[in-house]
Amino acid sequence: MTSKFNKVFSVYLDPDEFMLLSESAFEHVLQLTENRLLSFNGNISMKEFWGLLNVVWQVEPSNNQKLKVPDIAGLGASTFVVSPMYSHLFLNDFGKNIELLECNNDGEKWLAFNVLGFDSALNEDLSERNMRNDRPDRIRKFKRMVFNKSGITNPNLFRVRETGLFYYTTDAENSLYSIVTKNSISGLFFKEVECC
Repeated sequence: MTSKFNKVFSVYLDPDEFMLLSESAFEHVLQLTENRLLSFNGNISMKEFWGLLNVVWQVEPSNNQKLKVPDIAGLGASTFVVSPMYSHLFLNDFGKNIELLECNNDGEKWLAFNVLGFDSALNEDLSERNMRNDRPDRIRKFKRMVFNKSGITNPNLFRVRETGLFYYTTDAENSLYSIVTKNSISGLFFKEVECC
């Protein structure tokens, strides 16, 4: 049985305020050599072949802006990585569809989220696609996006295939949204999604 919730949120990073992490150059070489590029695409479990992933802060030398180190960082544009200070909050019963994978950030153990599968939550009848040149826009797919509450089986953190690479959460008791807001964790922000 799923947790009760009232609201649904899309999850965003703010790269203009917070630093992002990326795999180290050495990690890329290893992945290419071993033909095992990491893909947080929701289709496969990575727990069995996962080793300690070395990550580094992305720093743009031409950017004079002083970006903050977040408590939860983006790992590129593919997933989120939680700092050691808050990782314990996600270790117990965070979500049956989420693998927590260990990363090394300058000697500290951060945890990456691998969200498996997709919820069938998009309400096609009420949603309105954003069209450009008679084709669906690839960047902003929807003018109006509406989810069916009954289609959300993983309220803590989930994805919906039709919406692209976005992550969603709810206000359920042990959701990403609830944990982040309750503990004032920095790095993420949330935008409410219409739900019926």
